[in-house]
Formats: sequence, C-alpha cells, structure tokens
Amino acid sequence: MAESIAVFEAHGRHAQRAVFTADGETLVTCGQDGCIRLWKVPSFAPDGAFEGHGASVNTLSFSADGALLASGSSDGTVRIWSFPGGRELDVLDGQLAAAFSPAGGLATISTKARAVLWNTNYDEVATLPLLDRRLFSLAFTADGRSLLVAGTESVHRVDVEGRTKAGVYPGHQTAVASMALSADGALLATTGAEGSLRLHRVAGGEELFAVRLGRPGAMQVAFSPDGARLAVSIDFAIQIRSAADGALVSTIDVPVKGVYGLGFSPDGRMLANAGADGRVRVWIL
Repeated sequence: MAESIAVFEAHGRHAQRAVFTADGETLVTCGQDGCIRLWKVPSFAPDGAFEGHGASVNTLSFSADGALLASGSSDGTVRIWSFPGGRELDVLDGQLAAAFSPAGGLATISTKARAVLWNTNYDEVATLPLLDRRLFSLAFTADGRSLLVAGTESVHRVDVEGRTKAGVYPGHQTAVASMALSADGALLATTGAEGSLRLHRVAGGEELFAVRLGRPGAMQVAFSPDGARLAVSIDFAIQIRSAADGALVSTIDVPVKGVYGLGFSPDGRMLANAGADGRVRVWIL
C-alpha cells in the first residue's frame, strides 16, 4: 500500500514533470509557470529555480553524467542548463522537446514535427526524414546508436549513424502518449491515448504484452529502477503493474484528474508525480 509522504505547490498551474536526480538527493520539476524547480530530498524544501522559458516547460532530460539538463517548452525553445547551478548554456530555437544521448550530443523534436540531431556543441547535425504526422517524445537506446521517436500510432526506431528509419514498434490505435526504457535498456514500455500499455523488447521489437488500463487518461509510464514494475498514470490514479506480464499490482488514488509526469527515486522506494492542480505528490511504495 502506497503512503503519501509529501504534497506541495510547485508550479501554480499544471505541473508537468517530476524527475529524481541519479544520486536521489534532488527532485526536479517543471510546469506551466515556465520554471524548473529543485527540491531537497527527503524534506522536499525548495532548493532553487531555473528561469528563462516564456511558456510551459514540458520535458526534462539529464545528460549521462548529470552535469547538464535539457528542458523543452511550449515557447518553442529547448534550453541547456548547467546542473545544479542553473546557468543557461544554450538555447535551441524552433524545438519543443529534447533527449540527451548516452554517447554525447542531443536529439530534439522541432516545431515542424521533425526529429533533429545535435552535436556536443549544440550545432545541428541533421534533420531526420519525416517519420510521422506528429511526434510526441523521444529517447536514445542505451548504446546511443538508435533513437526512438513516439508518433501517432507507433514508436519509430532510427539508426543514428545512418540517419535512416531502422524499425517500428507498432500497436497503439492513436497517439503514443508516453514511452520509457528500462534501466538496462532492454525493454520499451509505451502507453497509448486509447488506454493501453504495451511492452516490447528493444532488440528485435518483439511485443511481450499489451493490456488495457481500464480507465481513461493514460498519460505517463515509468520503469522502477530494478525493471520489475511499471507506474502508469491515468485519470485520478497511478497504476503499479508488473513488468513481467502487465498484471495490476496496486492502485494509488490521486485527488486530481490530470496525473502527469512520473519519476521513481533511484532506490525505487519513492514515486513522484506531477499534477494538473500544480502540485507534486511523493509516495512511499
């Protein structure tokens, strides 16, 4: 049974993401107030803010060494920050979301629904061929050789070096609401706006299971650090499911319809969620 250990006002309006740092000492959140905020763990006292975006901050991505943070915003910019200092290092115009590569460099989703590759100096390397009518999120595989891009019905796999489409993870009927990779990089979990959760092997693309969530509002999915559990946000709740077969393990009731970003602490004991009421909630599992 999950226990609520913290509820705090974070972003005035919608809070969009909640991510623990790799050392577990800080929770980083963002939201519609245009700010990125840092919170000390375990007190969750305020510990700084990064300001610069002119609209909602919707995505966060850390570099492999944790020294950089990329934020994507509705203002049409991706900003690169030093972490935890918060010095703004670069601004990539015409971009909405970003993901750091473990091999160095960055990928973004542009305002024109194209995936773009950048080098470590944040010079544009390539705009990839059109993958889908709309793009929603992106992530690199563990070796950095492939880029996964979520689209309207499928996740597209792109060979980074060749800059060509190398495969697809199909199955969703509408938009791919979110995706997450297991810590070892072997598994890809996706949720669809139609209300399903799917799990694929990253290598080969085999679908391991597909389950209906039973309630509307599928928004976000996150793997526990050990890869054994999946947290999935739906309207007014977070479902904890087995990563082995998708079976429902438990349900955490959340007193707000829009349950957005999900983030496990590095030890897997805590789960944070961002909500449509501007609050962030932290649970002990």
